[in-house]
Amino acid sequence: FRRLLAALLPGGAPVWRLWPHAPRVHPILMAHRVEGLKPGLYALPRTDAALADLRQAMPEMFAWTPADPELPLHLLLAAKAERTARTLSCHQDIASHGAAAFIFLAEFEAPIRENPAAWRHLHWEAGMLGHCLSLEAEAAGWRGTGIGCFFDDAVHEVLGLGDTRYQVVYHFALGIPIDDPRLLSLPAYP
Repeated sequence: FRRLLAALLPGGAPVWRLWPHAPRVHPILMAHRVEGLKPGLYALPRTDAALADLRQAMPEMFAWTPADPELPLHLLLAAKAERTARTLSCHQDIASHGAAAFIFLAEFEAPIRENPAAWRHLHWEAGMLGHCLSLEAEAAGWRGTGIGCFFDDAVHEVLGLGDTRYQVVYHFALGIPIDDPRLLSLPAYP
């Protein structure tokens, strides 16, 4: 799990050498079943400036307790969050049945004010984070999937965000695969 998270940080995966922009999308995760982590809400700010800004933007009730000696992972709130993850992700079970559910939270207001087309870069960056998670999960024998449907206003309420400084742009679920007999897999080129 630590390797999965490290790949999301600048320099943590080869793809970030190709990304010309400063990191502006930051994972917030709801850990459900991760060995060594209490169930709860965590933040993984990808820059020191984001750590300070997120702490200021979110309510004082969040603890911001360092949760790993090597990663900028911070426990915000220890709690079982499966039902919350499911609800925030349009009531999809995949957000609650895995090891963790991720919310990709973008620095939004400042980049958009600077360049209205920056919203594309924020979504591309979130997609790259999802791809990094997918690849690292596959390498570890896990699986991951993006969740395109989520209730952004409800996410903002849970995170205590009352303005447009930050905006949720993507959700992602991570866990051990379970075969679904309703799905059929065929070779790509029979």
